[in-house]
Amino acid sequence: MVITGAIRSVAIILLTFAGSLAACLCGVVGSPSGSPAKVMAWWGRQVIRIGGWRVRVEGLERLPEGGAILVSNHQSLLDIPLFISVFRNRKEIKFLAKRELGEIPIFGKSMVYAGNLFVDREDPRDSVHLMREAVRRIRNGEVVVIFPEGTRSADGTIGEFKPGAFYLAQKAGVPVLPVYIDGGRRALPKGALIFRPADMVVRVLEPLVFTAGMPLSRQEIAGEARRRVLSALEEAEAGTPSRG
Repeated sequence: MVITGAIRSVAIILLTFAGSLAACLCGVVGSPSGSPAKVMAWWGRQVIRIGGWRVRVEGLERLPEGGAILVSNHQSLLDIPLFISVFRNRKEIKFLAKRELGEIPIFGKSMVYAGNLFVDREDPRDSVHLMREAVRRIRNGEVVVIFPEGTRSADGTIGEFKPGAFYLAQKAGVPVLPVYIDGGRRALPKGALIFRPADMVVRVLEPLVFTAGMPLSRQEIAGEARRRVLSALEEAEAGTPSRG
């Protein structure tokens, strides 16, 4: 089992390097629009396939026709290819993440070329610029994924949701869809290098629809989104179906 896991891990690492390099080359040479994103979408699908993880998906029918924001709990580095793989036939998704992810050699640059957004939380001007760009894209129909906890959970607990995602939703006038995911922390625990067998779950919950005129604050809306994800976690642990 250890040998199998090691071989699987090497294959995924090599695939990530090759896919990232190909996406970067597409971006550098000015390939047709969307080529880096297509390369990274292929990479995400192949990572899940090579890993051999079984993925159960629920609630995709809740995705709107236009733009939206998905806010999800965060367990593992595998969450990115998991999202890419699950939504590949429904929506082209982009990630709004912290600047450190975009600075990972080759991989980070490939994610930039693929159209994902990375914000420097220590630079207010950069944050404002990125938020404006995110609002523009969402209004144009893109779906943006945000992990509002801001970091990965080592044990599956769900931290507080930062309100930035909900500011974006108010500005763009689009729904927020809480998403509960599980399995990544077992497939690749925080700090681990060997990929392990695991079943994964992606559950899209009922959307939160609100406007700038709503009486609730962004903090209160963030709290409601977190409550729904927590409820999905509790139902999963109890073995009962989610009510969304």
